[in-house]
Amino acid sequence: MRKGNLLALVLISLTVSVHAAEGAYFKFSDLLESESVKEDVLDPTVKLYWGTQPTPDFAEVARPEPYTRSSISLSPFGGSRKHCVEAFEKALQGMIADARARGYDAVVNVRAARDGKPTDDPAGFNCKPGYKTTEVPLIGAFAMTSAAVQRASQAEERSVNGPARPPSAGAIFLPLDPLLVSDEAKAILGPNVNAYAGVKAPAYSQRYGPDLYSEDAVIEKLSSEEACKRAVLKTLSSMVEDAKSRDYDSIIKIRSFLDGKFAPVATEVECHLGKKSASVTLQASLASKK
Repeated sequence: MRKGNLLALVLISLTVSVHAAEGAYFKFSDLLESESVKEDVLDPTVKLYWGTQPTPDFAEVARPEPYTRSSISLSPFGGSRKHCVEAFEKALQGMIADARARGYDAVVNVRAARDGKPTDDPAGFNCKPGYKTTEVPLIGAFAMTSAAVQRASQAEERSVNGPARPPSAGAIFLPLDPLLVSDEAKAILGPNVNAYAGVKAPAYSQRYGPDLYSEDAVIEKLSSEEACKRAVLKTLSSMVEDAKSRDYDSIIKIRSFLDGKFAPVATEVECHLGKKSASVTLQASLASKK
């Protein structure tokens, strides 16, 4: 290859590399007009309120939650604008999916985040593509209209009043209340966290969830009931760790949710017994009491 041609290629490569590393400003309004966002990200059941956009009065608003997603570049020249866009779409998609899964029908004050907090710019964000990984952090607060609260209440009522059923194959039912007031549970909860089984819960100012928590316990020489008890207590410990890390003082509406099914009695836990271990899955929300 001639020296002139080689020099031209080097200069082109340097130009592309420098260009790829440059930052750019992205307006939310422009990003939301793309076909990929309209077709693959937005959900008509979850309404978004951006920045300082006025909102209606909601029945419940959760704490702001950050969502950071990334886009990977395989190019030897590093990332580009498209990786900023892709990371934004992934972050927004994750936020909407979690809101929908938890029964919320809106997300308010959506904006870019920095260090886990919302930025001062309600209209967009700056993004500098990384060489391999480009990240875009968003933040927003899940919210429920009165209609969403009513739907959740009706779904809860149906799950409680449904017909009784036998345990799943290889599972047994145990009462949950005695486990939550046992000395072992009290030691796990400590003086600052309270636990509430079933569908009743104290009045709260803020809530996070619901989420699923699963743990198991080795059976060894234990009875089936004792192994299940240990699995429940390990699961409770995971809930308490989550509550403390997120600064909540209550774990509410603790219910068995094995294999995607609530136990027919809201204060019972369904425990699966395998050859070597017992396992449980509990659904619960974290809350701060009023």
